[in-house]
Amino acid sequence: MQDWLPLFIVYFAVMDPLGIMPIFLSLTDGFKPAQKYQIALRGCIVAFFVLLFFGVFGEIILSYLGVSPAAFNIAGGTLLFLIAVEMVMNKRQVRKRKSVEEEVKADIESLAASPLGVPLLAGPGAITSVMVFGSFQSVDDIVLNASAILAVLTLTGLMLAATAWAARFVNLTIMTVMSRIVGILLAAIAVQTVLEGLSYFGVTKLAG
Repeated sequence: MQDWLPLFIVYFAVMDPLGIMPIFLSLTDGFKPAQKYQIALRGCIVAFFVLLFFGVFGEIILSYLGVSPAAFNIAGGTLLFLIAVEMVMNKRQVRKRKSVEEEVKADIESLAASPLGVPLLAGPGAITSVMVFGSFQSVDDIVLNASAILAVLTLTGLMLAATAWAARFVNLTIMTVMSRIVGILLAAIAVQTVLEGLSYFGVTKLAG
């Protein structure tokens, strides 16, 4: 649980289901509740397999490109920090909505795969986090990380389904505040990730 909980928090923060909820409502506007549940379920399934793929093969990709894990930590931490800033400033949701408007299709399957599955759930931030924080070298590692991803996406699916069911009662102000709180936590995690990468190169030393 000590190793699992930090992974869960990171994956939850970068997938940002709280920020996706209002976008999901606008995406599925006009669909019946049962269709909204189906879109949410399929989108989470797509995101799970996309993230699992990058988790398992991410290190191979880095090795092929000649990029060290420490360098990827610095780059990934920087990207996560930028995402956190966007969350705190409430810019990420606006940016996502603009990209979504260009990709929206009426078909349930295509809508679930894109833009909900990719890039809203399994976006650059989530993929980077899986490759930076995740370890898929052993069966135990794979189970640990896959279960954390699955738990986040299960919770996300339930949140989206609840949003579809109780759309009229959803308070967008509360979701915005919660998204910003998660953004602050993500910023702290991102800074820690950059410091770990810098310590590998001897630029800085982490306190024990």
